[in-house]
Amino acid sequence: MSGNYIILPLSLAYGRRPIFLISVVVLLAASIAAATQNSYYGHLVSRILQGISTGASESLLPLMLTEVTFLHERAFIFGLYWMVQNAISSSLNLASSYINADLGWRWYYWVFTITVGVGLIIAFLLGFETQFTRPAASLDGQLVITDEFEVTKVIPDSEAQAYLEEMSRSGLTAPNAGNSAQDIERKAYVERLRPWSKPSSQPLRVILLSWKYMLASSSSPGILYAVLTSSIALGCGVGMSLTYNQVLMQYYHWEAKDIGLINVGGAVGAVLGMLYCTFLANPFVLWMARRNRGIHQPEHHLITMAPPAVVGVGMLLLYGFTAGGGATWWGPYLGWTIFQYSFTAVIIISTTFASEAAPKHPGPALVTVVGTKNIISFGVTYGLTPMIEEHGYKWAFGVLAGLFGGIFLLGIPVCIWNPKWRAYVAEREARKGTTTTDQGLGTCEDLELYNLVWIKSLRKTNGPKLRCYEQTLCALP
Repeated sequence: MSGNYIILPLSLAYGRRPIFLISVVVLLAASIAAATQNSYYGHLVSRILQGISTGASESLLPLMLTEVTFLHERAFIFGLYWMVQNAISSSLNLASSYINADLGWRWYYWVFTITVGVGLIIAFLLGFETQFTRPAASLDGQLVITDEFEVTKVIPDSEAQAYLEEMSRSGLTAPNAGNSAQDIERKAYVERLRPWSKPSSQPLRVILLSWKYMLASSSSPGILYAVLTSSIALGCGVGMSLTYNQVLMQYYHWEAKDIGLINVGGAVGAVLGMLYCTFLANPFVLWMARRNRGIHQPEHHLITMAPPAVVGVGMLLLYGFTAGGGATWWGPYLGWTIFQYSFTAVIIISTTFASEAAPKHPGPALVTVVGTKNIISFGVTYGLTPMIEEHGYKWAFGVLAGLFGGIFLLGIPVCIWNPKWRAYVAEREARKGTTTTDQGLGTCEDLELYNLVWIKSLRKTNGPKLRCYEQTLCALP
């Protein structure tokens, strides 16, 4: 749970690639330790280290994907990322019951150790640094500056020097306005394999600022809503996974070694969630932007949560009413399978929305969502077992279905309040003499012209962040 809040600040201070590689190395060592431990406490420490190091998959990797994609591509890229992650984990868990039965519990960890080892090789060869301080650009008498926290600001030329000096004093890397994109040297493949990156001049200050911005992002109604939706989706999914062993063995007479077969449905559901977000939800968001005179609003994503929310409520009820027996095993099996569609779709949409809903600090805001959901979802599932023991499956999962549906209904007021919150943030920045991308680059034409200059210039240099900051769809209103 806490790994998200540790790994992302370190990556902002010391670079994405070195922190990512260190996280994978720690995960590899912890997996080996878990497989070889003979004591409870040694095993517990190994599992804790596994949990901390895997925080990179929910904080650092989404940030790196955000940095190398256009705005209109993120829904597809996030969808592909979460779908592959869910499908692979479901496939590994599918085999886990047979591995435990035939080879023993230690081989459960050895399989993951082999997987992590392969991942480390791939990460070293292909996981390049995505942090890139883009030189300041002059546009129509104003200076466009982007800092480490993905914040792009438009400042009058007369105030630019003072602002750059203030950035340096605060610990942020001030871009050199005298450099152009053509001055960026093309890096050879061998150079990009270096496991270290240039750290921030004041790394401790950057780490503290990232925690501050994570806390500040919680003032956004949209971020709070993204936290709640992803938390309840994860919590309900974990609740099902905690009970389907007993349900299938006690009420439907499955053998213990066959329980892993339920994860076939998990992989199918993950694919369905990704397909929905790619071929239905994302085109709908683009259509909404065109209908809104070419202006994209992050809240357009919330509308696409409606189908997964309705399906999720239905599958929780299906699972709850069939988990206690008296029906065919297809009931809990389909409840779990189709709920994975809802879970995957909600995670994709909520992370995409979070990367846009808090324009001032999208990186910390994204971590706030993906990190906090693990804490809140634990609270959701903590009381599930006592509820089942006292009231039964129907009552317990009926409560979860009610919470699930009630939280998604909060999206209606969020669609009203979050644009007002973003406008307030932009207005407050304007009073300081700066303009954020939530206000300043006001039309698609402005952004496309601005992006075109950078794309043409960076294409020649093979800069690691060729497309990282570009919002080619259009500016936020």
